[in-house]
Amino acid sequence: MKRKNKEELTLREKCHLVHGNGFWHTHGVRRLNLPGIEMHDGPFGVRQIAENTPNPYDAAPSTCYPSPAALACSWDEDLEREIGESMALEAASKNTSLLLTPGVNIKRNPLCGRNFEYFSEDPLLSGKMGAAFVEGVQNCGVGSCVKHYACNSQESYRNISNSVVDDRALNELYLKPFEIVVKEANPWAIMTSYNLINGVHASDNEYLLKTILRDTWHYKGVAMSDWGGTFDPIDSHNHGLDLEMPCMVKSRTRTLVHAARTGRLDLKALTDSAERMRAMLEKAKKCGTGSYDPEEAHQLAKKAAEKSIVLLRNEDGMLPLSSFSGCCVIGAFAEKPRYQGNGSSFVRTNGVVSFLEAIADKKVPYAKGYDLDKTEPNDALVLQAVDLASKSKKVLLFLGLPDILESEGYDRATINLPDNQLSLFDAIYSMNQNIVVVLSCGAPVALPFVSETKAVLVDYLAGEAGAEAMRDILLGKVSPSGKLAETWPLHLADVPSFGFYPGFEGLALYKESIFVGYRYYLTAGKDVLFPFGHGLSYARFAYSLNLSTDKIEKRDSCIAEVKVTNRTKRASEVVVELYAEPEKQGAVFKAKRTLIGFKKVSLGPAASATVEFPLKQETFAHYDSDLHRFATESGSYKIQVGESSESIKVEKTLEVENDRTFVSRRGPCPIYYSLPKEGFAQFDVEFETLLGKVIPMDANRHERPFNMDSTMEEISWTAIGKLIHKIFYKNAFTEDTGESQKAFVSACFEDNTIRGLASGGLGPKTIQGMLDFANGNYIGGLWHMIFGKPKKKRK
Repeated sequence: MKRKNKEELTLREKCHLVHGNGFWHTHGVRRLNLPGIEMHDGPFGVRQIAENTPNPYDAAPSTCYPSPAALACSWDEDLEREIGESMALEAASKNTSLLLTPGVNIKRNPLCGRNFEYFSEDPLLSGKMGAAFVEGVQNCGVGSCVKHYACNSQESYRNISNSVVDDRALNELYLKPFEIVVKEANPWAIMTSYNLINGVHASDNEYLLKTILRDTWHYKGVAMSDWGGTFDPIDSHNHGLDLEMPCMVKSRTRTLVHAARTGRLDLKALTDSAERMRAMLEKAKKCGTGSYDPEEAHQLAKKAAEKSIVLLRNEDGMLPLSSFSGCCVIGAFAEKPRYQGNGSSFVRTNGVVSFLEAIADKKVPYAKGYDLDKTEPNDALVLQAVDLASKSKKVLLFLGLPDILESEGYDRATINLPDNQLSLFDAIYSMNQNIVVVLSCGAPVALPFVSETKAVLVDYLAGEAGAEAMRDILLGKVSPSGKLAETWPLHLADVPSFGFYPGFEGLALYKESIFVGYRYYLTAGKDVLFPFGHGLSYARFAYSLNLSTDKIEKRDSCIAEVKVTNRTKRASEVVVELYAEPEKQGAVFKAKRTLIGFKKVSLGPAASATVEFPLKQETFAHYDSDLHRFATESGSYKIQVGESSESIKVEKTLEVENDRTFVSRRGPCPIYYSLPKEGFAQFDVEFETLLGKVIPMDANRHERPFNMDSTMEEISWTAIGKLIHKIFYKNAFTEDTGESQKAFVSACFEDNTIRGLASGGLGPKTIQGMLDFANGNYIGGLWHMIFGKPKKKRK
């Protein structure tokens, strides 16, 4: 068929556009003078890696900003926008047109190894912070790719995990952040996750890619796979995926052309995907080179850390310090900071400053206290630390999670700090009770000694300038204003998904439904270590609340006006947190309290500011699985201003009315109306009722027959599996490879699927042959490797 005009794409050009050109590039259309684009990971910085670099840690130097987990604690959309702009300028200076960030997945459980890359347990906070970052990036002409769509809340089994989740939780919690980013910021691209959602791979999931993304949210951008995340490229394109990444298979274009001509690849779906790709390439073509100043970026990283560090505890006015006189510093993290996460987000930076370097002119004595690469106590280091503490008035004790305990690729086994750090605290406390703990970690940790501390701060992996920010906060040059974006539980057993997270043999049951994080702890009346939204300041604040009306009907709206006043002589920023609490339970089960708005403001001494929040029917909506859309139940709500989700300072009542009624599920699903304090582990029947189907049961994945989704770890006992392992581990590492890097790379390899071997450049014949070998079909394996699969006869 002839093209109607020269601007129309040929079939080959269309097929060429919908798969990657190597690891970090897309194809272009040379005939139309439309070059492909280069893309790289975030979110700590621009992680630019050369196309054929075998070492995933061998990136070009970049500014390292605080982690998304840290930045979420700023609750500052303007700050996120500013960081997005700065990162975009650096990306443009490195010819990078698309940044593969932010990640807006919900923090379902504190054990998730990648939680430092995500914002919050709350969908509104996650979505708003993500949207602000995307706006900042794209304001500078560089594209942003939001990820990982969807339900990617664990690293264990991440390539094969089947997230079984009810419609309400899926839409209210796990899809909501993506919806906010799509509707408010219109990202150039959205990246699917590795896992399955209710039995369907994310990259093949027509409900997510078409029904929700295109038909409901009206998204016009590109839907792309995570690296090696396509189960079947042709099926993925038919079901809504636009771009397969990466693609090392040189015959992919030819395969797609043949599939289109024989009818297996839907031509309309292909054309739509190709046109979305062309639109993205045209936007990228307009991108300039960017003006990037590393020193300005470093100062922005410092400002971001200052706004994000959370003061968790401050007894007897311990902080701020008047000076470091009489203080000692203990803890290896003060000398070798943990300032970023481990994995594909890792950036190499030349600008990192340790705390000891940040206070080098203060001549503060230091003791290491513990080894970072071990968990057992070092008696000599402990004795040195205790001796120093006994001679000092105050101890600044730096604790946290080493890289190897918190990483992409695998989940944590516990929320405990290493044993050598716990025993060090006890030893120091026996000699000196004036201890200020500074935590470096990307997720909550248990603090059994918290009542024995004078003060506790957490930096949440604060980037290259985090130590400088911590110095200024300790000295009171900056008042801390960070607020927790997730709940810190007392014990791991308190977490609502305890007992069935991360699942077994790849089956991840979301039995807690909407009751994640503070939604569970508040509703169940469960005590926590630190609540969502908690964070202390050196200033004190007073609040007042006014509602423009006491009732809203249908399309009515109400303005909640909050006035906040600084009651001290110290300038400080403060987060205004607005919550809604239903006065009584209706037909629809609800959380006790839900965040409905927030705003960070800066106040001078004794100054006031007023913040307005528009409230509509949608503010109080839930997702109705019968209607397949959001709807609002009538009722009275307390509109509340809080200094955390637990500490409510002022409230007023608002009536929300409409004429819709809803069917109660209290009879078949009683646990969701009266939450069990022991969690949801034993309530399979109620979850099946809520789910509307029987919970699927996985067979033993380590037994034959294997399939394309079988992992390297699962086939490791077979002859071909042993050979693959031998070849991989013989070539994977050098003498310079660190232990945490080995752990990440090894975890990714073991969790990689047979189909995922395509990312290494293996063709379909070889991969099919390997599957046959794994299943003991050696003759079939040889046949497939030589001749490929037999072609089906056309009817």
